[in-house]
Amino acid sequence: MITVSTIKIPYDKLLIRLGYWQTKTKLNKKTDESIKEILDLAQKLIKPKIVTAFENTIVNEQEILFNNGYKIKSASVASLLRNSFRAYGVGITIGNTLEDKRAESLRKGEIFSALILDAAGSVAAEETMILVNAQIKIYEEKNGNKLTKRYSPGYGDWVLEDNRQFLSWLGAERIGIKLNEFCQMIPEKSISALIGVEKLENKKERICG
Repeated sequence: MITVSTIKIPYDKLLIRLGYWQTKTKLNKKTDESIKEILDLAQKLIKPKIVTAFENTIVNEQEILFNNGYKIKSASVASLLRNSFRAYGVGITIGNTLEDKRAESLRKGEIFSALILDAAGSVAAEETMILVNAQIKIYEEKNGNKLTKRYSPGYGDWVLEDNRQFLSWLGAERIGIKLNEFCQMIPEKSISALIGVEKLENKKERICG
């Protein structure tokens, strides 16, 4: 069973998101303490939720056909899933509480706080997806399978507009994910992705004689 009851926002990943590590900027004590204080707040504000779906698939060069009739028309997705017999769809969100706090900080002119909250939300969403991916991987490997990389609408030739149908297949409305007129997910800190399942190759040594 896939669960995400506890998601930790790693401080080092937050710094990477903020660009501190790339530029090798040395934080002074006051800035370091301020970031950690806002991170503690962000940790309390995130409310991770997930939704998953899976179906057996038939893959051709331009299209993926799911058992329930759902279709994805994309050569790039078909290439990713060319050896897959099943696919998982995953939708995650950390909710809108953190985003509301970020908006409040912006209204008050607290730009630094808003920046940290935004970055923390992005890291939290990614950490949630990583955890779900890892749990699916453990389950499938126990059954002799392996996973492909995950892939999201908007990448390659899988057009962003297709996310509407993808989220419908997932039942993402159950965890509060919607799309606006520009096909942007609401809450903003949400991720949707497709993951293929392949059979592990059984490599046995041949004994000659």
